[in-house]
Amino acid sequence: MLQMSEVNRPCCQYPACGCVGYGYVPVQEMQEIYEPCTGLCQGTIFPELDLNICEYGTVCKQWGGGME
Repeated sequence: MLQMSEVNRPCCQYPACGCVGYGYVPVQEMQEIYEPCTGLCQGTIFPELDLNICEYGTVCKQWGGGME
């Protein structure tokens, strides 16, 4: 069970920064898009984002992801 002093204690050594993460989202240039019905079925209108789990795992591993 947590004590009250532990609950109020900052969780990082730099509590004044207030940052919990930093996102990097590159600008996506508009290219080909799926027809609305196809996009709805695929879960995206952008073919370059339409990856199956094997392809997605490979992309994640290239960037240091831990998918096994």
